Amino acid sequence: MLVIMSPAQVAGLRLFGRRGKEVALDSTHGTNAYDFQLTTLLVIDEHGEGFPAAFCYSNRVDETAITIFLEKCREALGQRILGAVLMTDDTEVYYNAWCNVMGPPAHRLLCTWHVDRAWRRNLAKVRGDKALQATVYKTIRALMELTDATVFDKKLGSFLATAKNDGKTADFAKYFENEYATRADLWAFSRRLGLRVHHNMHLEALHRVLKHVHMHGRKVKRLDKSLFALTTLMRRKMYDRIIKIYKGKWTKHLSGIRTRHKRSTCMDVGLVKCINPNKMYSVGITGSSAGYLVEARDQLPHCERLCPLHCSECNVCIHYFSCNCLDSGLRNTICKHVHLVMRTSAPDISTIVGPEENIAEVGEVVAAQVTLDYDIDSYAETPVHDIEETVPCTAGPMQVLSGSTAIIGMSSKQQQTSLSLAQEHCNSIMAELYLHPEIAPTMCNELQGLRALCSASNAQPQMPTVATEIEREPANKLAVRQRQFMSTKQKPKKRKPELTLCKPSTVEKKLLLDALDGTIEVISRNNRDTDHDYDVCTSQIVDFEHSY
Repeated sequence: MLVIMSPAQVAGLRLFGRRGKEVALDSTHGTNAYDFQLTTLLVIDEHGEGFPAAFCYSNRVDETAITIFLEKCREALGQRILGAVLMTDDTEVYYNAWCNVMGPPAHRLLCTWHVDRAWRRNLAKVRGDKALQATVYKTIRALMELTDATVFDKKLGSFLATAKNDGKTADFAKYFENEYATRADLWAFSRRLGLRVHHNMHLEALHRVLKHVHMHGRKVKRLDKSLFALTTLMRRKMYDRIIKIYKGKWTKHLSGIRTRHKRSTCMDVGLVKCINPNKMYSVGITGSSAGYLVEARDQLPHCERLCPLHCSECNVCIHYFSCNCLDSGLRNTICKHVHLVMRTSAPDISTIVGPEENIAEVGEVVAAQVTLDYDIDSYAETPVHDIEETVPCTAGPMQVLSGSTAIIGMSSKQQQTSLSLAQEHCNSIMAELYLHPEIAPTMCNELQGLRALCSASNAQPQMPTVATEIEREPANKLAVRQRQFMSTKQKPKKRKPELTLCKPSTVEKKLLLDALDGTIEVISRNNRDTDHDYDVCTSQIVDFEHSY
């Protein structure tokens, strides 16, 4: 086992691995030829991007190995990580090891993408056509995205009862009940609202960059090359962090905040209603009696007035307000409802204060960030005026020459000067040969190479001369039309939505969830006999065998 944890990583884990912050654990293979798996401990920085805090190479990934890895991290950190939100894939190894070393986390969550992939892989247990499998998948996906815990428990019970009674879905219902129905707290959206966490794609993206960028998409055989790629990745990660701190960086999170602000400008300002000034607002939904609740927080988790993830027009960051929509509850962003409240009501946010600043901790992290393998201290210590004095200055503007002018455009005077200089070199060489005859063999070999170069230069075609006057084209001259090409790629055939394993739309969610209560009559697509013919319209047909 090999555990890698630099001083900068220790400082980053101490800063970002605090109470209520996300901590992700996952392993990957394919980094060496010895079947050593790479386990990464990752935290999320203030910019919403992943920061690798520790790495571990081991020949196995079990509870014993992960426990030793976490113990070394605890020793380097000097304390336990308490109250973290632990995000892993669907395995008990990481959770048991974390509880043994760090204690029980505040929340344990499963990655939404891993859960969704497991459901898709086990749809073969549904003994039906593609339409039935797609309907089962969209139903459990709609259950996952429910935000009301009471409604979720009721709908989940209805789904299991109906799926068990159907012979085609009984096997899948047994699998779903044993594996996920009893652990709804780990994957249901209604159990993780407000945590701003729903996947560990930061860790998956880090492993992808390591393999496809620093390892060039190949399976590295030698372990030292794998370690070199890992240290190179960490070095670039630290440089990127220094740039984000001192210069700023436009990330996808800032782009998402900007996109949601633009969406709020298209919303009706009459949807906002003030419940408690500066504290609570409601945002209605067009054409519906439901709505969303926007509440102001009592305290900020950071010292500054604005964190890096903020909206410059609304002058708020992601920590000022919370909304009960999925966008605000699961993602690290500012939803469009908060933007709409800020634009229309302009609540006073000056009363929201942050914690006391820990200057020693911040200084330690900044000092660790500049501890890199490259020698950058010499550049930082050089005074600005000394650097400027080494740059040569010109009295007038510099003349910009094109490549052809610099190579070909030599005047006859310059050519005559070059010939005279060449003649002087030849005379000096002959004089040296008369004075020192012993160097004649070596000089002959060198002159043969020079003669070959002259022969090759004479064999090349003569380059055209540069025109003295520049031909000016009219400003309104049309560009020459390029040849038009046509794509020969065949367009993919559009598949029917009811046969595709994709996330259900809003209309499909409402239809499927209403069908679980038995309020909508459902018929089978395969067996349309008199026992299942309810004379419903085609838009209200769901592909389950029996009605809900």
